[in-house]
Amino acid sequence: MEKIKLLIFDMDGLMFETGRLAYRSYIESAKLHNYEVNPNVYYYLTGRTEPDIQRAMQEIYGEDAPVKKWRETTNAYRKKFLEEEQRVYKKKGLMELLDFAKEKRLKVALASSSSKSVINHYLSIEGLHDRIDFIVAGDEVTFGKPNPEIFLKACIKAQVNPEEAVVLEDSRAGITAAKKAGIRTFFIEDDITDLPDVKGEHCLLKDLGNFKEVPTNADYELNSLLQVREFLVENNSLYEK
Repeated sequence: MEKIKLLIFDMDGLMFETGRLAYRSYIESAKLHNYEVNPNVYYYLTGRTEPDIQRAMQEIYGEDAPVKKWRETTNAYRKKFLEEEQRVYKKKGLMELLDFAKEKRLKVALASSSSKSVINHYLSIEGLHDRIDFIVAGDEVTFGKPNPEIFLKACIKAQVNPEEAVVLEDSRAGITAAKKAGIRTFFIEDDITDLPDVKGEHCLLKDLGNFKEVPTNADYELNSLLQVREFLVENNSLYEK
């Protein structure tokens, strides 16, 4: 097994508490447009590019559902909440893991389905620009997750082989993409199940079941980025020569 030289981070819901921000936006938009929504909808859609999200929404609400307007309003609410709070809030253990990567001279990449402008904004307001070596944004790839393109591009930018990288993800689409790329994976779920459901006339036509319980097939499943750091500390054979 090749030694780890590169940590590839997803952003939304993994580095930052943007999952809660996004789902709050889902709730307000669903109320306005009379849509049914629950946390499984978020889990199903997260990790995808914007066009892929709209296609998936059409799939779960039906071809005749006006999902474009629903999505536009959701994005508007998200922007409003972000402007009000001016924070996206670092996830527990993020700084400790970034410090660990610097100490061990591991390269750090950010590979997110969000646009480059959004990524730069989030890094700016949380003061993290100097902690990231490479960025691959959703508007820099042709195919979004679960296609492996974004992670393979991160490896190319960092000049490492996929076997020398590890992906940290909170979405199943992201884990699937990483596995297709031949990259080892850590799954750290973004738990928003304490947030409420919304009932509406535009009902879900696809039974998502308890999507949160769908197996991820990740190499490692942990509860926080702090646990990832602790795991790497305890398993130094993964990255030390």
